[in-house]
Parts: sequence; C-alpha cells; structure tokens
Amino acid sequence: MYLQRDACKFAEKNMRVYAVKEPMRHDIPQYAMQAVFEALVNAVAHRDYSIYGSKIRLHMFSDRLEIFSPGAMMNTMTVESLHLRQSARNELLASLLARCPIPFEDFPGDRKFLMDKRGEGVSIILSESEKLSGQRPEYRLIDNAELMLTIYGRPNLE
Repeated sequence: MYLQRDACKFAEKNMRVYAVKEPMRHDIPQYAMQAVFEALVNAVAHRDYSIYGSKIRLHMFSDRLEIFSPGAMMNTMTVESLHLRQSARNELLASLLARCPIPFEDFPGDRKFLMDKRGEGVSIILSESEKLSGQRPEYRLIDNAELMLTIYGRPNLE
C-alpha cells in the first residue's frame, strides 16, 4: 500500500506540470496519475514473488516512465491481449488489495480501494495515458522474465 503511494508521490513531485491560460490558468500534468497508480498497483498485484531478489522498479526519464515487474506473462496471456483479458497471478493478494483503502485524499479516480478486480486496470492505463500524451503506452516482455511498461509523458507545450 505504501509502495504505490510513495511511488505515485515521487512521480507526481518530479514530473513537469504545464500551465495554459484559457482564460483562467489550467494546469496540465506530464503524466496521467490515475494511469501511473493503476500501473503500480498492477505491478504489485501481478508480479511473480517466487523470483528471489527481484524488485519492482520505477524509472523516470524526461519523456517517459518505465515500470518493471518481475515475472513472465501468466497463463496464456500475451502482451497484445493484456487489455482484453483478466487474470490474477496472486488471487489472495488481489483480494487483499481490493479491501485496502486508497491512501490518497486527492485520488483522481472514483474508486475507494487499491484494486477493483474488474480487469479494467490496463485499459485505464492505456486510455488515460494516450489521452494526455497522444502516445499509447507500451508493454514489453523482457527475456520472458519481466514485464516492462513504458508510459510516455505529455510533450512539452513550449
């Protein structure tokens, strides 16, 4: 629970925020925080905990975020079918996360718990990120052992 909150706060604190006047000032974040939150919850819920010494990692660059989650794809899922299917590697963990309240007062979504278990997380990541940045996030499987998600930031408005 604290991992997601701290990682989200890190991304929020270190991303750029653009200001637009239309006629009042309107702030536009570099990343859709609801998508970042969903990606981090998914990384925690669906990683392979049997891989010893492996960690979830968040890398932040000037134009993108990369989130690495240990483990191959579960069951018969593929990177291409992630947004179409639902499968939990850790059903007990997913059930626990569905009972944990979101640790933010200003969460941009409408739910109350860390996980909804409706299979909509990947779709939210893809749609919210693409809506903000104009680029679809990319999932890649590295050496059939680690899932990498790249979320692109909104291009500079200058």
